[in-house]
Order: sequence, then structure tokens, then C-alpha cells
Amino acid sequence: MALGRHSDFNRLWFGQTVSNFGDKISLLALPTLAVVFLDGGAFEVGVLGALRFLPFLLLAPVAGLIADRVSRRTVMIVADLGRFVALGSIPLAFALDSVTMVHVYIVAGLSGILTTFFEVSYQSWLPQLIGTENLVEGNTKLQISRSLAEAVGAGAGGALMQVLGAARAITVDAFTFLISLVALLIIRHRDTRARVEETKASAKAEMKEGLKTLFGNPVLRGLFTANVVVNLGAAMGDALLIVYAYKVLDLSPGQVGAAFAVMSVFVIVGAVLSEQVTKVLTVGRTLVLTAVVLGAGYILVPTGGAVAGFVGLIVVQAVIGFVSPMFDIHVLSLVQGVTPNEQMGRVSGAALSAVYGALSLGYFAGGALGETLGLTGALAVAGAITIVGGLTLLRGPVASIKEMPGGDAPGDADPAESSAGADDAKVGA
Repeated sequence: MALGRHSDFNRLWFGQTVSNFGDKISLLALPTLAVVFLDGGAFEVGVLGALRFLPFLLLAPVAGLIADRVSRRTVMIVADLGRFVALGSIPLAFALDSVTMVHVYIVAGLSGILTTFFEVSYQSWLPQLIGTENLVEGNTKLQISRSLAEAVGAGAGGALMQVLGAARAITVDAFTFLISLVALLIIRHRDTRARVEETKASAKAEMKEGLKTLFGNPVLRGLFTANVVVNLGAAMGDALLIVYAYKVLDLSPGQVGAAFAVMSVFVIVGAVLSEQVTKVLTVGRTLVLTAVVLGAGYILVPTGGAVAGFVGLIVVQAVIGFVSPMFDIHVLSLVQGVTPNEQMGRVSGAALSAVYGALSLGYFAGGALGETLGLTGALAVAGAITIVGGLTLLRGPVASIKEMPGGDAPGDADPAESSAGADDAKVGA
């Protein structure tokens, strides 16, 4: 593949793969520490979860502005260093017998804030690092790493906690961010954008410019609308799936775990095949079809469960796992490909804020609808919303896009900036 010999991308990929696995350790270890050692309960675990995701909702636009004003690589390095220090303070405090719930909250909040800044800068920097014509391959490889971490990381985290204890297991996560930091430090590519200090635009004016690009460009506006609606419906469906499996299908924890493990495997398969699917269907049709199939999966959960119980749930989970990464990879790659690079941070930040807001609302709405409509009716609503999200793409130019925008790839020794406008996307019948 084109990125096989791209040493800078491979360094980034390695660092992200390691930190993704480490992140899954803390995802399990921090709540375990709160419950087992600090006598916390559901409220404390809920607060930890909120502190993990709220920064995206509240701070992603600010992170986007900063990503467009300073070196994105520098922001990522500072974020990795900060996460290393924050997480490393937990085992240190534990060794001194001084760890408290407030300390754990602070670490979770700081990690969430720093992750927000890292993710916005990373998504903005990738097109510059590898060129727009390599975005699908790059995002696919990074998605595979995330999927493998999702499938294996939690189990590895549990084993580490069993051997080392929750606090010491967090030490491993801290060092994964140090590895990511070192990988970033040895990347040779540097930002080639004009420095913002040369302009006199205010922060407010720059953020308005990013929003104007996001909502003024028909491709970006269509992708934004579809992504928010699809994520709203999918979050509702995900909130209901596990409850349906236990309360309606009466499955055991082992069976539910097996079904979700199958989904994780098919997430990897979907990511690997995503580029090949678009060559057959085109990018636009792939986006519409994967969203529709994803929504249909949630609607078919009750049918599959009624017909085949555990086996039916596995089949539905496999379908959901297969199409989800295809939608995510191509939405992200298309946004990165058509957004002017100097505005990538602001566009990405605004979009991430809305997407995470939709996820938060979706989980809440899914639970509420499950109580009022019943699980079967609520799953049908979740699936319908997801399908509508995909069908919104038919109203604009996105569904007609044949392939990703192309550009000149930056080389390892003398990388050149690559940015593309909306017109670079190949559109056809």
C-alpha cells in the first residue's frame, strides 16, 4: 500500500496503536479503582464517564481554533505529556496511600480535556502528513488499531489489574502515552501553514470562518448533518442493545460478551474492506448504504432475537460491526479531503462537538424511550433515525461522489502541504 514506506505515518500509527491499547486499560481501571478501593458507586462511575466525554462537547471548538493557530504536532506532544503526568500521578498517590476520589476525578477530567485537544489536532494534521489521496488508507489503518484495542484492550486491562492491581495497571497506560510522545518527537514532518500571527483576525472571527466553511460547503454540510443524525440513532440503539439482550433474550453475561466480541471482529473486517467496497459502490453510495444497513440492524434485533435468540443477536451484531467502520472511515476521510487545511482544526472541532453532543443525547434518549415505548419500539425508533441520517445524503452532492479527492502526497524528507476544496471530490451519477 502507498503508506507502507511512509516512515512518518508509520511512527504515528505505532504511537496511536500503543496508546489506544493503554486507553482501554484506564477505561476499566479508573472505575475499578473508584469502586473497589474508594468505595464508590454508580454515581461516581457515571461522573467518571461524563468527565471523559464532556470536554469534547464543550471544548472541541476551542481545540480546533488552537489547532489552526499553532503547530498541531506540538499540541499533540503536549497532550501526550500531560496525559502521562496525570495518569502517572495515580499509582504514585496509591503508593503513598493518599489517592482520593477527587484526585481520580481530576485525572479523568484532565485526561478528557487533553484527549480532546489531541484528537482535534490529530484529525487536522493527518491530511497534511500523508496527502489527501492516502486518507482512506491512513484512516483505515488507524481504525483497525482502534478496533483491535476495543476487542483486546479491555481483556488485557482486566488481566493486568488481576496481576498488578488497578492503580499499577494505570501505570502501563501512562507509559503508552510516553511511547506515543516519543513517536511524535521522531516524526520529521513539520507544519508548513502560514503562521496565524501574521494575520490580525480575532478568535471570534476565525471561529465564524470555520463555521461558515462547515455550513457553507454543501459536501461538508451534508456530511455533518448525516453524521450527527446517524450517531444520535446509533447511540440510542447501543444503549438499548445490551438491555434487550439481558432482559428480553435472557442471555448470560458470557453470551452477551461473545456477541460483542463477534461485533468487534467484524468491525476489523469492515475497516479492512472499506476501500474495496467504495471501488465497487462509489464513496457516496457506500455512505448512504452503510447508514441504512446500520439502522436496519437495530430494527432487526427483536426479529433476530425472536427467531434465533443468541444466534440472531450475533448475526445482527456482525452486520452492525461490519458497516459501522465503513461509514466512519469515509465520513472522516471525505471531511479531511475537502476542508481547506488551514481551517481543518476549526471545522473538525465544531463537528466533533456536535457529534459527541449527539452521542450523549442518544444514550440518554435511548434509555428514556426504552422505559416509555418498550425495548422493541425504542430499537425501531433508533434504527429509523439512523436510516434517516443516511438518507439525508441523497438531498445533496455527497451521494454522487465517486471517489475521494486526490492530491500530492507529502514526502518523508520534504513534505508538502496538501489541502483540497470541495470541488476536488469526484462527483458523478
